Amino acid sequence: MKKLTIQYSIIAAIFLIIGGCVPTTIEPIPPRSVVNFDYTPPSDAVPGSADATFAVVGTKFDTPISLFKTFASNMTKDFGEILTARGFGVRGPFATFNEMTYSDKEGSDVKLTAEVEFNSDISQIVYSAFGVPSGSVTVKCHVNLIVSESITNERLWTRSIAITPFTVNLKSRQAYETRATLERLLVNDNTFHSDVSNALKAQYTEIMNKIYGYLEPKEMAVVTKSARELRKKKVVR
Repeated sequence: MKKLTIQYSIIAAIFLIIGGCVPTTIEPIPPRSVVNFDYTPPSDAVPGSADATFAVVGTKFDTPISLFKTFASNMTKDFGEILTARGFGVRGPFATFNEMTYSDKEGSDVKLTAEVEFNSDISQIVYSAFGVPSGSVTVKCHVNLIVSESITNERLWTRSIAITPFTVNLKSRQAYETRATLERLLVNDNTFHSDVSNALKAQYTEIMNKIYGYLEPKEMAVVTKSARELRKKKVVR
């Protein structure tokens, strides 16, 4: 009987030790913040004062990452606001140039679109023995702003815009069997996704401010004049 009592005491002590090692509360997973990529032009011109009409065509981008897709596609929506604020007429947005009818092309002087490229460096991410990643990720973004004649689609004017690269730290709770892609890290880690989103939001404003400055009515008047001259030479009526 004494032997059994000793055994029970040892077992009880083991459970007490194990219990003391387990946290009494589990830290909740932080919610994923919702970031809206939206731009408000700094000033408004008189509607129609620029005497030109732009057809807005969807921004081109090649990325599997949902967050980056949202960033690029929202640029197309805000192009219309920028052009209106500058006093231009606007048609669209159209998903592609081929989606435009001939009336849309003929009723516009020029076409505005953009090409966006994202590059990310995840080489600084290291994994623990249990497969949990930590470290930092650097993201770069490059935008080509393009204005073309709206019927021939001949390019007349471009501007290259590079945003300031930014670095976001990652300290994940998720374990991985193999090295994870940036897309997977963003899907699985709410805090990391929120940090990248907020960094991109600041860069979004930086890009749109530059685009607003580039679409200055006096410079676009020169581009529009070239477009009209090109149309007279190349379009058969």
